Amino acid sequence: MKSFLKVVVGLFALAVAFFPNEVASLVSGVDSLSFLHDSLISGPVVIGSFISLANIDATSYQTPNPGGVRSLFIALRKDIKGIWPKIADIDAGEIKNAPVMVEGRKFAEYQFPDGTCSLDDDASGDPGFQSYKHTLELMMAGFSKELAAEILKHLNAGAVVIVEMNDGQYVVGGSSDNPIYIKPGFKSGKKGADKRGYTLKGEQDGFMWGILPLKPTVVTELALLPDTEEEAPAGGGA
Repeated sequence: MKSFLKVVVGLFALAVAFFPNEVASLVSGVDSLSFLHDSLISGPVVIGSFISLANIDATSYQTPNPGGVRSLFIALRKDIKGIWPKIADIDAGEIKNAPVMVEGRKFAEYQFPDGTCSLDDDASGDPGFQSYKHTLELMMAGFSKELAAEILKHLNAGAVVIVEMNDGQYVVGGSSDNPIYIKPGFKSGKKGADKRGYTLKGEQDGFMWGILPLKPTVVTELALLPDTEEEAPAGGGA
């Protein structure tokens, strides 16, 4: 449909340029130019139109604006059916549709030491070639066979993440067709007061959108693994 409309508009522009009198005669036979507007401009496809800026108050005046991440949920790209999220899932600056999971697959929750997880985006590129990059970083405290086994699952796998920020908003990083590839690094520490554990970092570029919030009603639809608080922590000692 998009291609068809683009061809129509292109042909109309050429006709105006080379046969202005003929086009004027044809247009005069149309009762209202609203017909042309309704046919080509209105609806989900906007041709030859741009979105203008709007007034917005981004001062957080008398409103708390805490940084930080409270929770992290993660799924391998192959555990999600089709492409999620995609442009069609985005409406008015938020992701409005939930992912469809492969049967039996769910998002896992990775717990982390307080203040060690972040999800960021950056726009880059020359004018006319700009896009977004998503970046994830977190730490995992401790060392165990369970932690080592879990981290191995990310080797050349790619993931999609959902994080809950400290203001309660949930946001999405990566997509199933352009996942975040996580690279772990482990440090034993040189003495008792040093931090022992993993640092996980991952990034992916080429996105048409930055980090976006997930619609609250969609959060309740997410397929999550059962709570494991009663189980022994993965990074615990002997």
